[in-house]
Amino acid sequence: MYSYQKATKKNPHPGRKIPLYLKTIPTLISALGLSILGAVVYPVVSYQAKDFKLFSFADKGLLSPAYYQSQAEENQDPVVISGLDFTKASSWFPGSVQNELFASPDYTNLPPNLPDAYQISIPSLGIMDANVALKDEDLTKSLVHFPQTALPGQLGSPVIFGHSTIPTFYKKDQYKTIFSNLPKVKVGSDILVNFNGQEYTYRIQKTYEVKPNELWVLRQSYNDKTIKIVTCVPPGTTLRRLIVEGSLITN
Repeated sequence: MYSYQKATKKNPHPGRKIPLYLKTIPTLISALGLSILGAVVYPVVSYQAKDFKLFSFADKGLLSPAYYQSQAEENQDPVVISGLDFTKASSWFPGSVQNELFASPDYTNLPPNLPDAYQISIPSLGIMDANVALKDEDLTKSLVHFPQTALPGQLGSPVIFGHSTIPTFYKKDQYKTIFSNLPKVKVGSDILVNFNGQEYTYRIQKTYEVKPNELWVLRQSYNDKTIKIVTCVPPGTTLRRLIVEGSLITN
């Protein structure tokens, strides 16, 4: 049974009152939702706002054809991979005319007796002995060595891809998040590479960003021994590619 109760000065809100703790629940839920949204949005906004060396507008050349010929049959053309699965290394530089030289992995052309993977460490970021696959492109399982770029210690640049997400979800032992803190790396820090029992030390010389269609960044220059580490930025997006470039130093 329900009945109407007239409000009076002594009892302006007759009937059952809503407990105070129930009144606060919507506020708490809203605050929690805003906190989660802020945790996702803030890393992207703060990354964009900081004083960072933005897009590189250097030479727009293509990949060196000489290196492609050195690891492929004389009459063999590269095969194009397309797709939007960013856990696959072949999806990282799509959508441009230059992408015609983004070859599919062809592991039959690798030199004999190579391991399936090698290890890199970036001590300043707490990354130790991370596997770099030579014969796979799945970034959820390991870092990935981009096909037909130099091997560690050779003239040219090993190009290594690694997945990232917003730092809130960073876990150093998961390859899906391993490079989430790569934008924090400092020039002068070291990248340690253990390849086939040989150790190499590369010292970071510069960091810069490129657009996904700037395939020139994968080009090999054979007058020096360098390394390029690549991940997506801003954190949690695939808008651009962060390149961390280092030079081999004497061990």
